[in-house]
Amino acid sequence: MCVFRCVCVLLCVTLGVSLNLLDEVMFRGPTGSLFGFSVDFHTINNKSFVVIGAPKANTSQSGVTEAGGVFLCPWSSRGRDCDIIDFDLTGDEVHRSSGLLFLSLKSQQWFGAAVRSVGSTHLLACAPLFHWNVQRGGVESGITPVGNCLILEHKTGNSTPFSPCRGLMMEEDYKRMHNRNDQRYCEVGFTADVTKDGRLVLGAPGSFFFQGQVITVGVDDIINSGKSDDPIKYVAGISQSDERGGYDVYHGYSVASGLLTGDSTPDYLVGVPNDRNTAGTVKIYDGRSTGSLRVHHTFLGAQVASYFGHSVAVADVNSDGLDDVLIGAPLFMDRVKEQLQERGQVVLYLQKKTFSSQPDQSLIGLSLYGRFGSALAALGDLDMDGYQDVAVGAPWSGESGQGQVFIYLGNSNGLSGTPSQVINSPLPSRTAFGFTLRSGADIDGNGYPDLLVGAWAADRAFVYRSWTVIRSRVYVSLLPDFLNPDVKLCHREKQSVSCFVIQMCVHLSGHRIPEETALEVELKLDRMKQPMARRTLLLLANQPQETMEITIKRKVGVACVNRTAYLRSEEEVRDKLSPIFITAHISLLNTTQRALLHGQTHTATQTRIILDCGADHVCVPELKLSAEPASDTVFVGGDQSVLLLVSAMNSGEGAYETELVVQIPEHTHFQSSQGVNGLVCMQRKENQTVVVTCDLGNPMRQGHKLQTGLLFSVGYLEEVESHITFNLRIRSKNSVNSSSNEVTVEVQVEAEATLQIRGGSSPQDIVLPLPDWQPAVHPGSLEEVGPLVEHVYEVRNQGPSAVNARLTVEFPSTWRHHFLLYIFSNASEESLSCWTLNTSQIDPFKLAGNSSGVSAVSPSVQQEEPNSHRQTVHVNCSSGKAGCVRFVCDVTDLGRGFSAVIRISARLWTNTLIETHQNYELVSFATYDVISTSSKVQPLLLDSGHTQLGFFRRTRLPKDEDNDEDEQRLSEGHMTE
Repeated sequence: MCVFRCVCVLLCVTLGVSLNLLDEVMFRGPTGSLFGFSVDFHTINNKSFVVIGAPKANTSQSGVTEAGGVFLCPWSSRGRDCDIIDFDLTGDEVHRSSGLLFLSLKSQQWFGAAVRSVGSTHLLACAPLFHWNVQRGGVESGITPVGNCLILEHKTGNSTPFSPCRGLMMEEDYKRMHNRNDQRYCEVGFTADVTKDGRLVLGAPGSFFFQGQVITVGVDDIINSGKSDDPIKYVAGISQSDERGGYDVYHGYSVASGLLTGDSTPDYLVGVPNDRNTAGTVKIYDGRSTGSLRVHHTFLGAQVASYFGHSVAVADVNSDGLDDVLIGAPLFMDRVKEQLQERGQVVLYLQKKTFSSQPDQSLIGLSLYGRFGSALAALGDLDMDGYQDVAVGAPWSGESGQGQVFIYLGNSNGLSGTPSQVINSPLPSRTAFGFTLRSGADIDGNGYPDLLVGAWAADRAFVYRSWTVIRSRVYVSLLPDFLNPDVKLCHREKQSVSCFVIQMCVHLSGHRIPEETALEVELKLDRMKQPMARRTLLLLANQPQETMEITIKRKVGVACVNRTAYLRSEEEVRDKLSPIFITAHISLLNTTQRALLHGQTHTATQTRIILDCGADHVCVPELKLSAEPASDTVFVGGDQSVLLLVSAMNSGEGAYETELVVQIPEHTHFQSSQGVNGLVCMQRKENQTVVVTCDLGNPMRQGHKLQTGLLFSVGYLEEVESHITFNLRIRSKNSVNSSSNEVTVEVQVEAEATLQIRGGSSPQDIVLPLPDWQPAVHPGSLEEVGPLVEHVYEVRNQGPSAVNARLTVEFPSTWRHHFLLYIFSNASEESLSCWTLNTSQIDPFKLAGNSSGVSAVSPSVQQEEPNSHRQTVHVNCSSGKAGCVRFVCDVTDLGRGFSAVIRISARLWTNTLIETHQNYELVSFATYDVISTSSKVQPLLLDSGHTQLGFFRRTRLPKDEDNDEDEQRLSEGHMTE
């Protein structure tokens, strides 16, 4: 029975473009009006509009300069002129009531700094620099920017103000209260959002001397309060954050809303970019709290002055049903090549049971000083893959700082690490393109969300529409799956040829895709070969490729095409072993469909020529493998190489594309193969696992046997606990019995180290009295004590493993209460850490550094025993008669071939030696002990050893043979190991 075989080796093509960059729609406002500072989509009576704020626009309001305006732009794919909306036609207002004079001042109030669509019936616009003053007699509250928002009802044309920071208190009242609860500078409406249940979320970053706050209120509550003409109105249902202390933190600099506390009530996300000594915070306020808003969670910025919280957004990017939080920090400094560079940052916090204290993902801007993260917009699902996508604005990014917008696609883990699309400003100069973003609306009605981008420095705004996404899958199947040159069922030019059928099928699906989609399909045979060397050709065209057109109806969703191809004659085919790749590629034929293909647009399958596979034409190999290490043990710090002796055999039918696969331990690298000429091995990654593959033949014929050695270098054995493991197997591309048994080889890891200690005395002997030198009765400096004597010990690690060891030196200082060697400093060392418990015996008379010649000490000299000068006194620390100083030194991680050196310096106390007229041999003693090796594996036995140094002193010049014996003993015994 014949079956189709399809092996797709190249499947997915990522979505490169989803927003149409070819014909963006531009809206233009009055020059210098900052048109585009705020933007939003809006619908009135099922018609689409773009709403754009221009906070420095001049209006017809009498006596008012640059009041600011809001423009309504009817949607058209060609763009149209925008008309200013008559929110407020009056100029500055003066009201009198109960002896009070109320002043509303609208010049340069920045009306339109924030605009938001409130359903299809109302529109919100705010003027954060709207000024207010109250006067009573000769006192006043002061002209301050309380801010003001207006809600326009389209049906009636009426605007209802909301200015919660207006008050009746005078300046002297605030001073008397130490300015507590002072909202005169609140600038309400600096930022604004509207929740899904119809509540306004307004940022007021100037409240409480720029501590700032957030204020929320229902839209219906504001409208119901608008029946009164009083400048100060009571509005029910207001909730706001409390004054908490700390000025200039700008609470409310950015706002957004979403479901963030695990219930169905929208919550409030509020940026505080100057909080925590300018590190910044972002707070989640529980939407169920009333009156005084309750903080549910606080996100902490990680870097001062990054403006963490400049922008915030809410979107379910990983499609788990929970809203996630995005925070922009446009002044964030990233470390690039050991230097901090201002690139901007956006962090993502995924909502789980609780929010993590650390971001789940961080995105960094690409341009220096680009202000990446200045604006954020939840796009909705651009590519209809079930995950919400995000836009990030960088208004000064790009080669010339013209501004860019970056599109990041959502996925199950968060957001794509790199942008799927970068929108460059269509304007050549620095225009703040991307300072403002808004999305979530389908303005052209194609079922996909669109993006609105403001560029206030050029007084422009742009609409980018999403293209329809057509999801595609391409399959190529072959019948039969392998090519048998002996089976010739087709005819061409009166000759029988071996042939096969290629079936190509294309599946299309998607949201609101066209009724019919025209595609161009390109089929290529044996595409890895040069055109003249291709082994298969299409039967009718006698060509290795064909381009064709197909049309797929949306209701059907699939179309298939069959082509017959043939295998060229044996004389024309040189390569009978390598695979024959057949590929298909599809593309949209009509680019005016305003659609794009997403998913699999390219696929490849392969076939091969059957050789020596028996009567059933199915090769069944019998692959056998054995392996063992040349040595069972590898030492930490040693040669660190492992040789595997491998034997491979095929006792069945031919095995094609046969490979020996060795899965190697961490920090292991393949070096070479031994014993087989022409064996090609390479190290690579397969499914995140490092393996070494060796080509065993194509085919590996029946009866073929191979023996080889594979040499590996291994590192970081210090972290291995007992052994390293190699897993080996043989695999082939055969469909039956394709692999061998798996062999596991373990190599034990052991630690071992041998240390050597040696030393030297400088000088080896001294004869007193010294020529041209007179001893001082009362030495005042080290030079007057006597000549310098140094004992130097060296511990050398002969390996192979690195060790931690301790070196102990006992050094004689006195003999029967006489100073012999005056130790004037602690042991100096190389690669050691030394100390002594006998600190009082080191320079007890403080002679080190004393060069004045003033006597510092008058040591006592006891009466010598008779005839003592005629004997050699052996002074060492084991006799119990010598006063000794013990030095203890630790060495850490002493590697193979490295040494640690300790040096002990003293002065020979010549007064004692000359007074006593005796010969002295002074001996120090050193030991070492290995504490451990610098690895997880420890040796069974820890090395230790010792040595001693002798120093000989004479009290007279050698005139007879009495000293010959001492001289001989000193020269032979001054150092032992």
